[in-house]
Amino acid sequence: MPGFSQRPLAVCICCLFAGLPAAHAAAADDDAPLRLRQERRFNVMAGKGAQPAAIGTGLAKPAGEDDRHPLFLIADHMDGQDGQNGQVAVAEGNVELRRAGLLLFADRVVYKVLDDEVEASGNVRLMEDGAVVNTPWLRLRLADTIGHTEQVDYNFVRQVKSEFYRGKDTVVAVAANNYSSSGAPMMLNVPNTYGLPTVAPERRPSEASGRAERLDFAGKNQFRFTRATYSTCKPGQDDWRLQAETMHLDYDREVGTVRNATLRFQEMPIFYLPTGSFSLNGQRQSGFLHPTLVASSKNGLDVSIPYYWNIAPNYDATIQPRYMAKRGLQLGVEGRYFDYNYSGVTQAEYMARDQQRDERRYAYHVQHQHNLGRGVSAMVDWQGVSDDLYWEDMSSRLLRTAQTQLLRQALVSYAPTSWLSTSVEVLRYQTLQPDPKTPISRPYFLEPRINFNIYKPNLFNTDTMMTGQYSRFTHTDTVNYPNGERLVMYPQVSLPIIHPAFQITPKFGLHMTRYQMDQALADGRTSVTRSVPTFTLDSTVVFERETRWLDNNYIQTLEPRLYYVNIPYRDQGKLPLFDTALADFDFAQIFSENRYSGFDRVNDANQLTAALTSRLLDPATGTERFKAMIGQRYYFKSQRVLIPGETMRQKDFSNLIAAVSGVVLPKTYVDAAWEYNYNADANERFSLGARYHPDFGKVLSASYRFVRDPMNDQRPLVEQVDIGGQWPITSRWYAVGRYNYSLRDSQLLEAIGGVEYNAGCWSLRVVGQRLAALSGAPNTSLFIQLELNDFASIGSNPLSLLRRSIAGYGKTNELPTGGSQDPFQ
Repeated sequence: MPGFSQRPLAVCICCLFAGLPAAHAAAADDDAPLRLRQERRFNVMAGKGAQPAAIGTGLAKPAGEDDRHPLFLIADHMDGQDGQNGQVAVAEGNVELRRAGLLLFADRVVYKVLDDEVEASGNVRLMEDGAVVNTPWLRLRLADTIGHTEQVDYNFVRQVKSEFYRGKDTVVAVAANNYSSSGAPMMLNVPNTYGLPTVAPERRPSEASGRAERLDFAGKNQFRFTRATYSTCKPGQDDWRLQAETMHLDYDREVGTVRNATLRFQEMPIFYLPTGSFSLNGQRQSGFLHPTLVASSKNGLDVSIPYYWNIAPNYDATIQPRYMAKRGLQLGVEGRYFDYNYSGVTQAEYMARDQQRDERRYAYHVQHQHNLGRGVSAMVDWQGVSDDLYWEDMSSRLLRTAQTQLLRQALVSYAPTSWLSTSVEVLRYQTLQPDPKTPISRPYFLEPRINFNIYKPNLFNTDTMMTGQYSRFTHTDTVNYPNGERLVMYPQVSLPIIHPAFQITPKFGLHMTRYQMDQALADGRTSVTRSVPTFTLDSTVVFERETRWLDNNYIQTLEPRLYYVNIPYRDQGKLPLFDTALADFDFAQIFSENRYSGFDRVNDANQLTAALTSRLLDPATGTERFKAMIGQRYYFKSQRVLIPGETMRQKDFSNLIAAVSGVVLPKTYVDAAWEYNYNADANERFSLGARYHPDFGKVLSASYRFVRDPMNDQRPLVEQVDIGGQWPITSRWYAVGRYNYSLRDSQLLEAIGGVEYNAGCWSLRVVGQRLAALSGAPNTSLFIQLELNDFASIGSNPLSLLRRSIAGYGKTNELPTGGSQDPFQ
């Protein structure tokens, strides 16, 4: 059979047979150079399943065939043959076969052109789309990735979602009813990446490796193994592995399935699976989640085995049986759903009988948002518990154990145009009384409240606004809290004068209110009206300059602002107080016309606020890196409108407030606020927090907050210290902890301490928590978790506890490649 050979040789396999008849004479001598008189280049695999062209026979190429994916062979020795069995290329010695997305190394390769099939032997190494397969022998049809091999070592690398930092909602660190139990870390509100070198990637590589007696290629991204192992450790490490009789890795659906499998950790069998499946990328998949095991002083041994049901791409449910040795069996259910027009979460917990309290206990929370179309939307947020001590007994969250007002709200809104918005809502609360010595006041219910807002900018060169509200207030204690209705109309007109360097905005308004009471007021009337005109003048100037700080270029601004308010006095002492309270004096309130929240009181005012703000802006992106503010208000006359418990302010200066926030030193963020009372010569409020965040997995934070009680100079409303952090103590061990202490009550609110061990493909976490309660003894819990990277976790999961309690906490076994894997380098 005619043929030719050349050593060494690199040739496009398409061209190897294209000029075959004309090349035979030149190939008679092995030492003669290979010369193809006519080079016709085409793709032997035009597409998946395409029929290869008849080469060297003079037949035309099939329709639709192109040259986008040619196949190349590089070898020390190569033979090309054309016979009755089709065209065959035989390459030997350091063979390299290349095609777009595929690379094959072997000692010997036989390629059948018509079948588009390759048979490789001797030190075979196949690389395709992040998959590496090492084997002594392999047969593979390239067109559809069908084939098999034996005695294989494999290593797959895929990109998965990173959870080093997990997105979280901003936490309001003010407790309205019990300041001493405010448990939100002050520095938790600062984004993990704000101004610091810790921008973690959204995706990271996930590695899987193992061995198998046989591997069947069942199509693109489809791998079927027989008598195989699976691990996310580096090849050859095998700290843990899954041994299975059969295993199918489906990288299209990102799901692995096994039969007759055993999980081993450090050669010790952990559990056996007759059949099961697992996610290859951390995405949703039906099945049992890892069990949790917690030791608690209130509940004893606390075990839960959740089952996750992936009902549909936009529906899922988690069923969580929970056994507490001191209380009994509890069943929890969480259902989630989302669609283009709606989304929601429903959670419920039920215990038929609590052995300690000898009663039924339950909790529920329903959240739903719905876009009904044509500007109509609806929302429901409804929650409740069976008793006052439910959260203290069942929850490990300090913010939840301090929760005493459970919201129950239903809302329908309508916004047909950009200038009109309306809503109707029903608002109720379940008020918990965890400590009989400190009763919690029950607020008024709104049944219903109707709101509407009209805003028309540039109407005859003015901005026109109308705020309207109707509220029906009801209360269970009608003797001390009479029911009634309130109607508010507040039209406003402003004339903004805007320039690139300054802005001046005068505004006029008329605040009109009408009350209709179910019971007579002190003066015998059941209907009362009030009309209060308002005038404000707001002005701001912005100066800019280029500057340099901490070896970085910035744009510095200087922004003085003056805000004048004039509101005449109206006697409001006999009006009811439904939902009105004195607002905190801060930079949001200092530029508002009314110092009260709600509509029951409109303060009298003849006052001027002066403030100065300076910012450092990144000249490339405009990002604010640092901000400093100072402000004060001057009262031209004494205050006359009061609410119960408020001290009358004389004609004088207000408290002085100041705040700074941003990056003040390399890798260090500071947030501070101060309010100073001139009249009392005392600090009214003070908070200072700092976070040092030099790298991934390295963060230290500390904060102090103080709120003075104007009724008691000897005992503040709030005085707390909060220290937390995560820091490496060796190249693999990390320490984590938080200490939150109330100086006011001489009481520990929450203490967390633990260690994490990062072995690369698995991690171990041991964390203890001591949590204070509003009443009764504190609760102590122990969390122990063994996490096998990108596979499963065993034990109790402390990650949610660490993320919500330690500002800047990062998952150490997902350290980004841009960070220091060895923190001591």
